[in-house]
Amino acid sequence: MINIEIIKQAITYTQNGKISEAKAIYDGLLAENPDDVNLLSVYGLFYVNIGNYDKACEILRKACGIKESFGTVSALGFAEYERGNFKEAADILEKAVSYGENPDIYNKLVMSLFEIRNYKKAVEFADKMYEKYPDDVRAIANKVKALTQSGKLIEAEKLCVEELRKRPDAATLWFHLGFLKELIYCDDRQAKECYKAAAELGNPEADYNIAVSCQKLGQFDDAVEHYKKMLKNFPNDINTITSLGMCYLTQKNFYKGYEYFFKRDKSKFSNLSKNFWKPGDKLEDEINVICDQGYGDHIMFSRYLNYLGNRKINVGTRTALQELFQNNFKGINFIAHEDLNPELQAVFITDLPYILNMDFNNIPLAEGYLSALPAEVDSKKLKVGFCWEAGSAGIRTMINRTINVKFFEKMFNLANIQVYSFQVDDTLKGNERYPQMINLAKDFKSFSDTASALKAMDVVVTVDTSVAHLAGALGVKTYLLLPYASDWRWFGDTKTTPWYKSVEIFKQQDMISWECEIDEVISRLT
Repeated sequence: MINIEIIKQAITYTQNGKISEAKAIYDGLLAENPDDVNLLSVYGLFYVNIGNYDKACEILRKACGIKESFGTVSALGFAEYERGNFKEAADILEKAVSYGENPDIYNKLVMSLFEIRNYKKAVEFADKMYEKYPDDVRAIANKVKALTQSGKLIEAEKLCVEELRKRPDAATLWFHLGFLKELIYCDDRQAKECYKAAAELGNPEADYNIAVSCQKLGQFDDAVEHYKKMLKNFPNDINTITSLGMCYLTQKNFYKGYEYFFKRDKSKFSNLSKNFWKPGDKLEDEINVICDQGYGDHIMFSRYLNYLGNRKINVGTRTALQELFQNNFKGINFIAHEDLNPELQAVFITDLPYILNMDFNNIPLAEGYLSALPAEVDSKKLKVGFCWEAGSAGIRTMINRTINVKFFEKMFNLANIQVYSFQVDDTLKGNERYPQMINLAKDFKSFSDTASALKAMDVVVTVDTSVAHLAGALGVKTYLLLPYASDWRWFGDTKTTPWYKSVEIFKQQDMISWECEIDEVISRLT
């Protein structure tokens, strides 16, 4: 029988910062009682409390293997969450809520599910948490987030406003309200004020969103200040480091921008090489180039492959691009990422300007660097290709770069043009709603097909997506509709871009409306 007083002494030692003394007590007890599930649970919690989550998980898993209990399973779920193992945490915490009730467990479960983008379950458990704990601010915030993720933005805003009337000091609700102002109204000024309220009330993450709002409003100095303030609280936050880099790059501050942007999260490619290029390294005689980011980046930065010299080059890219690239870059080997030799030095395609020391003052091959045979598309009218929707991992970026297809209706009905759809992932159902548009995208099996169809067009009208980059790389006349707050790659340009001579920019002047820009495009087409 374990003396409970000795356990209490170990707990007191832990609370007073006497970690080695507490550990000595636990080790001594475990030497005599190695399979005591209660002792293992307490010892696991000891490691949770001192922040050694790896050791905590090891001990708590052993305890759960002997006998599962509400406390032990919950503690293991918390430890896995802190380790960043959100999938494991979600599975364990879902089991924990079947054992007992606790708002902390529900909160960590919902957060884990959002982290792994299991939105269906996240919404389900956010609803359950709100039903059980309607006065818990975390439950309200999770409910708001669930409504937002479900597309019920007005309902989410209404709940946020109602709850803020009751508890105006709820920092997390001000944070969510700011995000909703962005999504619903594209109102970055109001959003910024909400984020500032969240920051003043103690939300340590609000500075990131203040910075984003400042950047979208063109207040770059303020954006940099708040990104750096965020990094003081979270010095290793990759998202903030990357965003600060992109803020500098937007201003064409090449070296300062890449100082941060180079550090972006590349972890999903970590198994592809044992020798990643670092600043100061020399390029070896044979290298692997890893295509990271999105399709548009692969296309945009592929121009730099021509400047890597006579060395042997292997490029890891997605299947959809391999044929197009192989046809255009002779002597370079294009293969799947997983087929790259991990023993070779590796660089990332988006880092090539930095590696080659080619700043943005003289971007090469702006006249075009890809070619394709035009597809057979017969029409006596002006042939106009359309793309209205951009895919993205984040809802903020997706909404910013997508235009409701209904805005284009006037264009689709112009008498002198024949419209063609290049929209592959058509979540807005534009191909169904406008039968006068010939859907070429349904037959695209790779970017070679897309390139051939683009070469058959007289002009392409598109949002900021891979189609814009491909059209520009092919030298096809392109009208690019850029949002008020555009991606760093366009540098805030409003008419032309140094990346592609054939691309003309129509930049949104009003945060909400596209009417002015679309009317201008219509006047060109007629």
